[in-house]
Amino acid sequence: MTTLLISLDLDPDRADEVVRLLRSEMAPWMRQQPGFVSSHWFLADDRQHCTITVDFESEAEAADVARATLALPSNVARSWNVGRVETVADLGFASTPGLRLDG
Repeated sequence: MTTLLISLDLDPDRADEVVRLLRSEMAPWMRQQPGFVSSHWFLADDRQHCTITVDFESEAEAADVARATLALPSNVARSWNVGRVETVADLGFASTPGLRLDG
């Protein structure tokens, strides 16, 4: 499985509009992509960013979606724009109780 991390920059004054758009257009599009397994969508408290994690069955399928997402042109008039898209790895720390990372 391969996971994409997608960061969207949002216009906080239009956050409600963005959430409706993500729910009605982007999430359904994502679910229809070949190899889609699951996704999680996170809206920052300041409503200026949305972070999306998307799991795909294969690296090639994730790469296709990454390319399509990055190909979206930026538009200052739009209520959202793609900030970054990365392929990420789960380090498995959640299943390691008591792990200290600060020293």
